Amino acid sequence: MDFREMTYITTVADCGSITAAAKKLYISQPSLSYIVSKVEQDVGVKLFERKNYPLTLTYAGEKYVETARKILALNSNLRRELLDIGLGEKGQINLGIPTERAGYMLPEVLMRFQEKFPGVEVRLFEADSDTLLEQLTKDEINFYIIPRSRSELPDGIRTELIYREKLYLVAGPGMVGPEMMKEGCENVVNLSCFKETPFILLKKGHAIRKKADSVFRRHKISPRQIMEVSSCISAVQLARGGLGVTIVPERAVEVMGRLDGLCCYQYGEEPDTWNVNVVYKEDAYLDRSERCLIDLMKEVFGERELK
Repeated sequence: MDFREMTYITTVADCGSITAAAKKLYISQPSLSYIVSKVEQDVGVKLFERKNYPLTLTYAGEKYVETARKILALNSNLRRELLDIGLGEKGQINLGIPTERAGYMLPEVLMRFQEKFPGVEVRLFEADSDTLLEQLTKDEINFYIIPRSRSELPDGIRTELIYREKLYLVAGPGMVGPEMMKEGCENVVNLSCFKETPFILLKKGHAIRKKADSVFRRHKISPRQIMEVSSCISAVQLARGGLGVTIVPERAVEVMGRLDGLCCYQYGEEPDTWNVNVVYKEDAYLDRSERCLIDLMKEVFGERELK
């Protein structure tokens, strides 16, 4: 077994198809089929159940892929550590981040980063939080940025705080009446009064949807009507138009310049917040450029948090 063979086998497992894996690996399908057969002959057992589509791993295949991923990760860590020792400043960072958060968080950070590491390319992988976790597990990204706590993630994953972010209930004019406000509290709504109010929420798989669902459970309400969208910006715009209310992070309002006619409320006496974290594997080695990128995000958004 060698690193190339391990890479090919794990890619076939991820793709569920030799044809799809061959395209991803930029080799011919016959060549990849030959390599898979050769590895199976060398180890003396079948790794894939070829009668199924997509291809599935046999028990032996599961063990092979599990171990191969660990070996490939160790090899990658060693190479990156040696590059760091040699003070190499060329390379590539595969960064995962939700689409809208990329536009909010990265412009200033990447400008500063490129001044320090002009030879390092940052490749963005934009997706929802569940997809980003899957990409991290498959080593398709080095780390990703997400507002999700460590308790929500599987074993073997580490989180590192970038900053804390406020969450608001956002509505258009006239959607929230005086009877829906918490008595004695300015700008704080009583969520128990929103049982009949339509909510606009992100689709399942997004971190903010998981957060909103937990808020509903905590306040013991089940929204009468839910309109699902794929964007916090869309949710804010629809709420502004009077189609319902939404729960979004503060940045979704800030990025739109706090539009006129938009009302933002707390839904507790203290502002609700969540931790925006960088997420990576516990056994991952962060090289100088990756460490710098993370520290710059902490610096930029730590300053904004204090304002």
